[in-house]
Amino acid sequence: MTQTSLTGSRWLDSVARRLKHLREGLKSPESGRLEEFKARTFLVVKCRWLLLTLVGIYCLVAGSTYYVSRIGLFLSPSQVMFLVVTASTVIAYNLLLHLFYQRIICCFRFINVFQIVLDLLLVTVLVHLSGGASSWFWPVYLIVTIEAAFLIEGKREVWFVGAFGGILYGALLALEHFGFIPNVPMPFVEPGLHQDPHYILLVWLWVSLLNAAAAVIGSYFVSVIERESEATRQSEERLMGFLDTANDLILSFSPEGRLRYVNEAWQQVLGYTAEEAKELSFFGIIHPDSRERCNAELERILAGDVLSPLEATLVAKGGRSIIVEGSLTCGVDGEGSTAVWGICRDITERKQVEEQLYRLAHHDTLTGLPNRILFLDRLQQAKAHANRYRHHVALMFLDLDRFKIINDTLGHPVGDKLLQEVAKRLVDCVREVDTVARIGGDEFTVVLVNIDSVEDVKRVAQKILKSLSVPFMVDSFELYITTSIGIALYPGDDENPDNLVKKADIAMYHAKGEGRNTFKFYVPKMDANADKRLLLETSLRKALDNEEFRVYYQPKVDITTKQITAMEALLRWQHPTLGLVAPSEFIPLAEETGLIVPIGEWVLRAACLQNRKWLEMGLPPMKVAVNLSGYQFQQPNLLDIIRTVLADTGLDPGLLELEITESVIMQNPDFAVAVLAEIRDLGIHISIDDFGTGYSSLAHLKRFSINTLKIDKSFVRDVEINSADAAIATAIIAMGNSLNLKVIAEGVETEGQLTFLSENKCDEVQGFLFSTPMPSEDVADFLRGRTTLVAPVSLNSAP
Repeated sequence: MTQTSLTGSRWLDSVARRLKHLREGLKSPESGRLEEFKARTFLVVKCRWLLLTLVGIYCLVAGSTYYVSRIGLFLSPSQVMFLVVTASTVIAYNLLLHLFYQRIICCFRFINVFQIVLDLLLVTVLVHLSGGASSWFWPVYLIVTIEAAFLIEGKREVWFVGAFGGILYGALLALEHFGFIPNVPMPFVEPGLHQDPHYILLVWLWVSLLNAAAAVIGSYFVSVIERESEATRQSEERLMGFLDTANDLILSFSPEGRLRYVNEAWQQVLGYTAEEAKELSFFGIIHPDSRERCNAELERILAGDVLSPLEATLVAKGGRSIIVEGSLTCGVDGEGSTAVWGICRDITERKQVEEQLYRLAHHDTLTGLPNRILFLDRLQQAKAHANRYRHHVALMFLDLDRFKIINDTLGHPVGDKLLQEVAKRLVDCVREVDTVARIGGDEFTVVLVNIDSVEDVKRVAQKILKSLSVPFMVDSFELYITTSIGIALYPGDDENPDNLVKKADIAMYHAKGEGRNTFKFYVPKMDANADKRLLLETSLRKALDNEEFRVYYQPKVDITTKQITAMEALLRWQHPTLGLVAPSEFIPLAEETGLIVPIGEWVLRAACLQNRKWLEMGLPPMKVAVNLSGYQFQQPNLLDIIRTVLADTGLDPGLLELEITESVIMQNPDFAVAVLAEIRDLGIHISIDDFGTGYSSLAHLKRFSINTLKIDKSFVRDVEINSADAAIATAIIAMGNSLNLKVIAEGVETEGQLTFLSENKCDEVQGFLFSTPMPSEDVADFLRGRTTLVAPVSLNSAP
């Protein structure tokens, strides 16, 4: 117990001292930095004293042994004088640094660099006086370089010092070799060595390389030491900052309850000053409801038992109740008296907000909807309710289509507000007994209870799709969003809630593969598709590097002249085990993984390069059409990529057509207007693909810099028998003609479709009636086999 008490007291004193030092350091960071430089310099100064002592001892030993030997004292008086002056200079400025560093650094900020340069110069003089090329003192260069690594912060400056030492040594050897300064003869050394260029070169290289190595190694070691020291210092600062701002209440009292010590946190929480606390009793500040329990715990502590954390209520100044949680320990103070130490924290607010925290833990903070935890609980309750009343439960898994584009383009604040608006509409589409939850990102789930038939579920799904199809106004942006919905039914599809979620998720991905903005019910065969999807996602990451992609081409035909107006580039994937994979299977995966951007750039480059080859083969100029995905369209460097591809392939911009889906440009019309204008300024033809499936109005179309509207094949398929499709196709053609835009219909497979489109003045058509997509090597033969080849194209001019 004595040790416990003493440890607590020493710990408090230690914390107080370290906090004081930390505050002083924070108040004057420049002062702390100056002290660090001073400490480094003093260490170098001490090393110089040691080095001077060793050199002095060596010189005395060498001089005395030479004096009594047959050689005698060979140094001339002038050489001895230079040696003495050199040593005196080192002693003088080392002494000045030792005694007056504070004043010197204030007047001369570059004293560290200056002393290193001076050291190098004096070492060079010492090397000269001790034999030049045959001197034994050249290793002192390495010592000076190591000093530089310790004193100078910049690595480049240290490396310069290393190089400068080598330069000085080389200059000395050169001056001695060419006779500008006389050689100092040394015993035991062949005089001819001073005149041997080979020897001098090798000696200079050896010293220079070692000096450079010392600079690099020294600066590396010092940088490592500095990083570790900085990490240690930051760790201590964080620890001290934590202790300084801790809300823990620390107190000490006698077994009779007389308070002896309370910290500032205790004073602030309970409202008593330190002087007032000395007049209080520990038992007096314990709430009556907690007093009996605290007395019992105190008796156990005094008996030597170790207790677990204790929760109690204290009475603050003014009668406020403070709930605290902490522990008590017993020891002996410095006077030998028993002392009880307590450390606790105020948990009053924690208790008050526990209910609120519980709610927050079960609801999404952004939308206020139930989160995954509460959703699974509601699903479990719905399952139990369905079992009791013989009803069904429908689980919908929703994923917003291309939400990432809006989030990345307009920023997370706009994306967050869009999610909030989507959540409101989803809630409006279901009953109060149903549950709408957000389980992460742009994924939502809906639990429909008391379901009697599948038709009920379909109606809700259609209601959701219709509701979300209405544009959203977020921060002056008009945004369009769709969703893909997967639906699983209980108990038909599965009885386990987790499996039910998984199967709804699988159905949702199937809906995405079907073109998005639709819903699909789970069927068992989708499991195989899910396994295939995992295989495709894994393989897709390697497909581009393994050159598994192929580009096929399908002609666009003028409906009047039957001439080819363009070739549309269509991406295919030749999987090594699955064979030819349909774009509808891997394009959504490429968009989700972000691989659509490099793949799209590859297709653009391949199509432009192929069109250039056709020109070189002598085929007439024609446009090549390339589909631009929504993710590519949102890339900030899209224009740079297009310019680079055109420049690399040498293709005229007038021979390139970019197809962008209507839904992509309508997600953010203002952004699309600016980008389309810049693309068209390059001279590139622009076509709106899948027109009629989005939400374009005449007002929007007038703003876009486009050339062609492409009627979606879903409207062309039944144009002969479905009056609604015929009316839509006719309206699109009329809209295009009124805006002086060309109109092309895709998916034309029958003569009846062609006749209808021709009678309604559609400009161009595309489909199996004229040709299926073909490899690039078959295009030339296809064109040469036609009686009417290619419609003339105007080059080097903006459409």
